[in-house]
Parts: sequence; structure tokens; C-alpha cells
Amino acid sequence: MKRLNQLILTCAASALVAVNVQAATLKLAHELPTEHPVHASLAWFAQQVKQRAHLRVKVYPNGTLGNETGLLQMVQNGTIAFTKVSAAPLTSFAPDYKLLSLPYLYKSDTQYHQVLDGPIGEKILASSKDSGFLGLAFLDAGSRSFYTSKPIRTPEDLKGLKIRVQNSSVSIDTIKALGGTPVPLPYGELYSAMQQGVVDGAENNIPSYFSSRHYEVEKVYSYDKHTMVPDVLVVSTSVWDSLTDEQRKVIREVAKETVKQQETNWNNYVEKSKKALTANHITFVQSDISKFQAAVKPVYDKFRKENPSLVGMLDDIQAQ
Repeated sequence: MKRLNQLILTCAASALVAVNVQAATLKLAHELPTEHPVHASLAWFAQQVKQRAHLRVKVYPNGTLGNETGLLQMVQNGTIAFTKVSAAPLTSFAPDYKLLSLPYLYKSDTQYHQVLDGPIGEKILASSKDSGFLGLAFLDAGSRSFYTSKPIRTPEDLKGLKIRVQNSSVSIDTIKALGGTPVPLPYGELYSAMQQGVVDGAENNIPSYFSSRHYEVEKVYSYDKHTMVPDVLVVSTSVWDSLTDEQRKVIREVAKETVKQQETNWNNYVEKSKKALTANHITFVQSDISKFQAAVKPVYDKFRKENPSLVGMLDDIQAQ
């Protein structure tokens, strides 16, 4: 009888959570400004989920509910339903994501999309389920390069410079291998950190460099394109489990369509950003990529030694 009562209570609690999710407005929060192309893509996602899954989703941009780390924690405990997070910090919760921060991992943009849209990408997205969230889709975030007050043409130009990085062991190892001093900092603190000399520069894609107005502080953007770390749209496991099978199916469909929407938004914004940055007298430098590729070989040696369970996937990626 006692077990029966516990079962009834458990079922009742699950039903209550499901009812609450159906009635509530689900929150989708992120740290980027509203003019960023990722925000436009997430707003489109929210609109489509409302229309097709009949779930209300409200988007909170600009870090109004917290920074990336805090938002991910809120997703884990079910306080918010969705967030966008770079793949780099997800390595703390699901080791498979470490692969995506490796420098010069892909031979081309085509290979990048083949990996993320294929079986390897699906495996990585599903790997965080036990950590309280699931990946729904990879959103294109372009390539990351350095911006500082001077040109970075070779790794030697990074020596003595403090460079802001994402909180990822692979990202930190990459900057060290290139001769810089990595400084992990929240994205929202970077503008003032550069102003105050806490760091000498950072590394990111063109849309983030422009939309965050970081170009007002560091005026030289050097194209070394050391990584292509995607953004990830994630959903709270507890929220996900409370949805119906049909709602989950629709959300997955919308997430896949959002990937295409993001490609369009991203490419358009890159062109807009480049024109505006040129008008603001930003200097663009073409780095000697071959020298950067040679310098990061120790990163791969260390990765293979410390992550034997991921070597198979790495070999599969490099064989494509």
C-alpha cells in the first residue's frame, strides 16, 4: 500500500509539472544584444514554437536574467526552458563538447557543417542529458580571430599579451600554445576589462566584435581563424520531459529549421558588420595561418593523451 501511495504521488506530481508547463510561458534567455544575428534566430525559434507547438515562449536578451554560466544553471534547474550557450563552456558538463574547441579542426566550411549536422553532432548534443539539459541544435558562430591594439600576423605577435578566452581547457591550451596569456572572463565583463587593461585583447567572431562594440577599444582585427566553435541551443531536461511527444517532435523540427535561419541571419550580419567596422576605421589583418596551425600541434598531443575516449571521434572528424 505504501508503494502504491508513493506511485500515485509521483504520477500526480509529474502531471502537475506537465500542466504547469502547458499553462506557463517558457523562458528563453541569452546574453547577446538584440541586434546580434543569434538573437534574431532565437526570436524566430520562439515564434515558431508558439505557432506550431502551442507553447508560449518569451525571449530575454542582453543578459537580463544573467550571464551565460548563470543561464545554463537556470536551465539545469528548470527555472528557464531554453538558452543559447557557446559549445566551449559546455565541456564542464559533457566532455564530448571538448572536440569542438580544438583549433583548426576543420578543413573547410563544408566539413564543419557535415560534422555538426551528422551523427557526430547528434551524439554530442545528446551527451549532456544527465547534466540537466539537452542540445537541440548547433547555431553557426563563424570563425574566431584575435582583436587587439596591434596586428597579430604570427604567433610571436601574441607573446606578452593577456587574451580573454572562454572558460574551456582547450581554449586556454590554445592561447598558451600560441604564446599568449589566457584570461577566462565572462563575456559581459570584457568591454570594461579591455578598457581597464585587465586584458590586452580577445578572440571572437566578427558579429560579436561589432555588436558588443568591442571595436571601440581594440581597433585591429587579425584573421587567424583559429577555431570555429558553434553556439548551442539547449533545453532543460525537466522541461523537455514534461512536454508531449508531439511537442518535442515539433520543437526538434523548429530547431533544425532555426539552423538554416541562423545561416542566413549570420551571413547578412557579417557583411553589415564589415562595412560598419571599415567605416569606423578598423584595421583588418590577414594572419599567416600556416604558422598558427603549426604552433597548435601540442594542443592535439595533449588532447589525445588526456581524452582517450574522444580520440575515435576526433579521428572520424579528421578523416572526413
